[in-house]
Amino acid sequence: MKKFAIIFAAIVAIFLISAIAAGIVISFTVVKPTTKAINQKLVEHFAKIVRIPQGILPPNVGFDLTSYSWEMETIEKEVTGVKFSYNPVFVRSQNVILATLEMPEGGDVSIFNKVLPAVVADKQSVDSAINVEKANLSANQDAGYSKINLSVKPETKQTVKITWEYDKSKLGNDLSQDYAKLAKYPPSLLRIFYGLPHLIIGLLGG
Repeated sequence: MKKFAIIFAAIVAIFLISAIAAGIVISFTVVKPTTKAINQKLVEHFAKIVRIPQGILPPNVGFDLTSYSWEMETIEKEVTGVKFSYNPVFVRSQNVILATLEMPEGGDVSIFNKVLPAVVADKQSVDSAINVEKANLSANQDAGYSKINLSVKPETKQTVKITWEYDKSKLGNDLSQDYAKLAKYPPSLLRIFYGLPHLIIGLLGG
C-alpha cells in the first residue's frame, strides 16, 4: 500500500511538473507574442482616430486594459493631460473593443477641448466632440468604429471623454487570426498564461 502511494505521488508530481512546463512554453511561445502582436496592430488601427505622440512614456499594458498618458500644449502655452486607453479583449467571449480618449481627473476641460483637433485624427470624431449639439455618433467605415459615445460636462457642454466602439471581428483577417490563436484557451487559463511570463521575469530579476 505504501509502495502504491509513493508511485501515485510520483505520477502526480510528474504530471504537475509537465503541466507547469507546458504552461510556461505556451505562455512564452504563443500567448506572449500573440498578445503583443494584437496590441501593436490595434494601436496601428487606432491611429485612424487618435494621434499618439512619439517619445512619450511606454503604455501601461495589462490583460484587461492598455493605457497611454501624455501632455499636450496649446499655442497659448496652456498644458493639459491626455489619456488614451482600450481593452484588447483577448478573451474569446468578448467581442466589443472600447477605445477611450479622456481628460484626466482634475483637468481643465476648456484646455482639453482646445487640444482635441491636434489629438483626434478622425474628422467626424473631432467635429462631434467640439460641437456636441450637432454630433454625428454613427459608424464610420473608413475609421472602423461602429459608434461614438461622448461624455460631456453639463455646465459648459464641453467634451471630457470620447469613446469609440469596435467589433473585433471586423478589424481585418490579420487580427482575427491572432485572436483565433487565443480562442482555444478558456478565459481563466488564458489569464494565467498571460501572467506567467511577467511573474517568471519578475522572479528572475528580483
